[in-house]
Amino acid sequence: MSEESKKSAEKTANTQAANPNPSPASTPHEAGSQQVIGEGSAKLGNAPVGASGVPVSMQSPTAPASPAAPGTPTSATGSPSAEKAAEKASETPRDKTDIEKKDSATSEAKAQAAATSGVEMFTVTVDGLSVEVPKGTAVIEACFRAGADVPYFCYHPRLESVGACRMCVAAVELEQFGARRTAIMTTCNLQVQNGMVVKTGTPDVKKAQNGILEFLLANHPLDCPICDRGGECPLQNMTIAYGPPTSRFIEEKRHFPKAVPLSDFVILDRERCIQCMRCTRFTDEIAGDGQLDLLDRGAESKIAVFSDTKFTSNFSGNTIEICPVGALTSRTYRFAGRPWEIKSVDSICAECGNGCNIAVQHRMGEVVRINGRTNEDINEEWTCDRGKFGQYYINSDKRLSSPLIRREGRFVESTWEEAFGMIADRLSQIKAQYGAGSIAGIGSTRCTLEENYLLGRVMRGVIGTNHLDHQMSSYPLLPMQTTIAEIENFKTIVSVGMELQREQPIVYLRVYKAKRRKGANWIEVASLDSGVEAILRQVGAEAVLLLPHHLQASELERAFAFCQETGTKFNLLLPDANSWGAPTAGILPNALPGMRPFADGRADVERMWGVKLSDAPGKAAGDIFASAAKGEIKAIYVMGNDPAKEFADPSQARRGLESAAFVVVQDLFLSDTAQFADVVLPSSSFAEKDGTFVNIEGREQKIKQAIAPRGNSRPDWRILADLMARLGTPVPYFSARDIYREYRRASGA
Repeated sequence: MSEESKKSAEKTANTQAANPNPSPASTPHEAGSQQVIGEGSAKLGNAPVGASGVPVSMQSPTAPASPAAPGTPTSATGSPSAEKAAEKASETPRDKTDIEKKDSATSEAKAQAAATSGVEMFTVTVDGLSVEVPKGTAVIEACFRAGADVPYFCYHPRLESVGACRMCVAAVELEQFGARRTAIMTTCNLQVQNGMVVKTGTPDVKKAQNGILEFLLANHPLDCPICDRGGECPLQNMTIAYGPPTSRFIEEKRHFPKAVPLSDFVILDRERCIQCMRCTRFTDEIAGDGQLDLLDRGAESKIAVFSDTKFTSNFSGNTIEICPVGALTSRTYRFAGRPWEIKSVDSICAECGNGCNIAVQHRMGEVVRINGRTNEDINEEWTCDRGKFGQYYINSDKRLSSPLIRREGRFVESTWEEAFGMIADRLSQIKAQYGAGSIAGIGSTRCTLEENYLLGRVMRGVIGTNHLDHQMSSYPLLPMQTTIAEIENFKTIVSVGMELQREQPIVYLRVYKAKRRKGANWIEVASLDSGVEAILRQVGAEAVLLLPHHLQASELERAFAFCQETGTKFNLLLPDANSWGAPTAGILPNALPGMRPFADGRADVERMWGVKLSDAPGKAAGDIFASAAKGEIKAIYVMGNDPAKEFADPSQARRGLESAAFVVVQDLFLSDTAQFADVVLPSSSFAEKDGTFVNIEGREQKIKQAIAPRGNSRPDWRILADLMARLGTPVPYFSARDIYREYRRASGA
């Protein structure tokens, strides 16, 4: 080589050492060197970032260090002190993300359930600790039980393992061809053997994990500062704990279109995707719609929906939660806050009767997202999109924030004191002039158990009327004969007259699980005809019948009688979050708290309330509106319901509301029913109060206040307690818990 060539080469090498990240102009992908991340986002270059979060180009340049011992983290400086610090940091237990904690708890629950069912147990030694695990357990789950920290991305305890990410490697010693052999193997798709020895921290294992992460990060955009997953990302956690401290990759990375909307709720960032296939397996194995799949091959592999389609799954939000990187993110949560800014409160979903356990997460007084919580008896850990994305009405500017009083045909804002005064005066006048039987109350399956109980006490105990109901259509109150979780154990499942996936989404997931994993026969029919009856007579007690509340009452009663005759389990699926809480609270014309007939519960209730209950028979909702249209009922008090829109015959409800002399409505919005009101009281959403919901299987679950009530709105129970005081019956209720305790005594529990 000539002297001039040597100098040129040295100059080039020095330039690269000083600036290992070439400028965008020097790369062949000039147009892609800056990426538009999404709506309202910044533009970032593609500079490789070290473990400290500082771009490599900003770190002090160093000479190439000699290879470290296998499993030893390399240092940016190469100094012994830095190496010791890195080694000490790697030995410090890391904080696991919520995803990992949930996965570990699920695998532990699976193991305990299998052990109690009498499955053969194997002994496995993990890092010197012996544990007993059920036969068929994945090695990674045995490691969890031993307390070992095995990194992973593609593994999920509710999905079939595919070994896609290769991150969960360990040194596994087992019997092979008549001899004990040790090999580096993935632990998610390997089942335990009796006497197996597993080592998760050997130098070879650490070296393999380090290399796998380096490959995964080679084309990762490293845009953590603007990624919604930042701060709760397993990839970040794993990189810090197991990855290289600096990136050796200085070439231009791959570029794909950023922030591609797959649906109204889900956004895909292909550059971040590591092809773990969690999302595709979820849509196939859990949701059953298979709408996401891995398309193309090699470097062009990508997660996508099929051409010219949208991601319309009713369970798409779950793919966001189980994605271990920021490839799938929420359009509603996008740039709404950071995990460390968000507070989370455990609660129950208010969108249907399944009673899914959720976490209401809020920031600065507004709900920013809703995530699923694990409850093996109900929703496992899943949510439907209605529950996950359909509850942002809580933040709506259209919410009522102050009481409204109708004056000269229009609503004007008033104070609570003025509103309560008007209600108390008018109800007292109507009662004095026309009797207590001229007043009626409508409760709600969306208000809590405590609030419905208190409405019953106001109507029966203070005003003295039994005209009280909550049902917007007529259906028999027949309890489910199985739990939600037990549905998946039946060999034959018949659903009648409903789109189960939309109306009862978590029940649908149990049914699909029974069909896919346990070989159940799922029959969907429009009505219970003779052909279905013949099948049910053959299988008898091994079948369950699922029916919606909106079938004709006579058909439901006939189906119930048929099930009693054949031994088939009868499950009536009610629609709302507190569908069983309203009747058990006593919001029925002919039943007291606990759904006790008057003859059984009257003495207890009179003693507790200190009143004499009326002997006059109560009217159901249809009769209330019909009587109001005739002028017999003068006042109607509606709490959390919208009969003008939701009653079986809305025109009948509107006629009754229009004819009533005085109408009070408690609601979040100025609903169709509120348009007929003389006084409208702003109430609080489920995220703004405490209380109890009773789901379709009769299970009581608590909701907890996450944020302050909107404006001057109040929880329904507090509105009713204040009204009782204005009506001359002050009772010191300080919380929903006080009301619940009284309800339990009044119901004879």
